[in-house]
Amino acid sequence: MFASQNESIDSKIMTLWSLYNDNHNVATSLRDVEAMRSSSLYLGASASIAAFGINEFARLTLRSRK
Repeated sequence: MFASQNESIDSKIMTLWSLYNDNHNVATSLRDVEAMRSSSLYLGASASIAAFGINEFARLTLRSRK
């Protein structure tokens, strides 16, 4: 699913670049999209690791002592 979305976005950016490559915003759009993709990957991984760590901390500290 995500691969087809990435290819679709990349093809749209390349179409814009071929038509408006003299515009600075269009010329740097592919680099901006790649930066967003990598930052979202790091943000997602960090959130997952933090959620796992908080869950384990809660599991270990809030355990009932039978």
